[in-house]
Amino acid sequence: MMKKQTDKLNSNGNARSHETIAEHNKQLILDALRFNGNMSRADLSRHLNMSFPAISSNAKGLLEANYIVEIGAGDNTLGRKSILLAFNATRGYIIGVDLGRFRIRMMLADLLGNEVMSVETTNTAGSQGGGEESITLIHDQVLDILKKSGKTKEDILCIVIGIPGIINEGMSYLAPFTEKYQEQDMIHVLQDAFEVDVILENCVNLGAIGEQWKGAGVNYNNITYIAYGVGLGAAHIVDGELYTGAKGAAGEIGFLVTDPVNMSNTYDEVGSLEETLSISKIAHYLKAGNFDEEIVKLIQSYKNGDDMYAKLMLDEIALNFAIMLVNIVAILNPEIIIIAGGLGYNLGKLFLENWKETLSRQLPFVPKLALSELNHTETMLGAVNTGIIHVHKYLF
Repeated sequence: MMKKQTDKLNSNGNARSHETIAEHNKQLILDALRFNGNMSRADLSRHLNMSFPAISSNAKGLLEANYIVEIGAGDNTLGRKSILLAFNATRGYIIGVDLGRFRIRMMLADLLGNEVMSVETTNTAGSQGGGEESITLIHDQVLDILKKSGKTKEDILCIVIGIPGIINEGMSYLAPFTEKYQEQDMIHVLQDAFEVDVILENCVNLGAIGEQWKGAGVNYNNITYIAYGVGLGAAHIVDGELYTGAKGAAGEIGFLVTDPVNMSNTYDEVGSLEETLSISKIAHYLKAGNFDEEIVKLIQSYKNGDDMYAKLMLDEIALNFAIMLVNIVAILNPEIIIIAGGLGYNLGKLFLENWKETLSRQLPFVPKLALSELNHTETMLGAVNTGIIHVHKYLF
């Protein structure tokens, strides 16, 4: 769609090759201002090794299209003060959504990823129905965040939604603890309502992107991100790029087998390790009103030593988790493993040092182990980043 991005910067009948060069130069200027901050025309000329007339001509088109703005004089001491150019981050906004089992989290951000507002609501759809209620909840929450922020739907350029499972042939799969989504239904309803592109992506993949962008994964090119809550999943960034595998199922670590006793005779959407770490061990806590709070209570019982079941259960979970980490590192050799999710984060605070010791005893190369410090915002951030990339891909 991108109908809000199709302003024609070159309508003077130039040959297509000239238009392509101009579009490329405009993109270079925009990227320079996005990633390096405010610059004068002379700064841009030096930075991009582009002639000053070419910079001025293309900057004029970008200014007219409101993609960049002039923000005042620079601090040069000689000659006439230069005028600084800035990327116009408020020309439009991205909405990033984390559609979780218990909560729907939503972030409104500008085109540099600066948060304008975040809202959170209970996902009353839960594990019931076919996803229609979730679509309605997201629709209403978008209206709510627009109203609270003073924005309108015309200000929105893209909506990116992180959902459990992978998308294949218009349906979500490998999300056994939540409803199945008709991908096209969700996209069409929201796209028609807000007249923007709507993108669906696996929520764990977005979490990894968020961590690489603004979390523990900054400055790392080989990252494994593990989301361990109601379910279990991972995402892998290899050489700086998200790796999804042949069918989009890379990171479905719930299917790992850490004990031959747990080998299944028939395929089930709940894998062996996911069953071991989640369903059979914490089913009781899934019935509670607040999953995160119940997990904290469980951890505290372990620390207090007043619940033998809690100790036996968590020790077994921690051991299987450690075996999983060894297998992941042996295959992928990441620089860093980031552990997130209600169970992952809280168990990590308890067992992180033990897991490090296990890795050092089993492997020649031990990655950094870190807990996510983004407080459940990494999927929203990954969604925002994905939306920004999408918008800029179709600028010209």
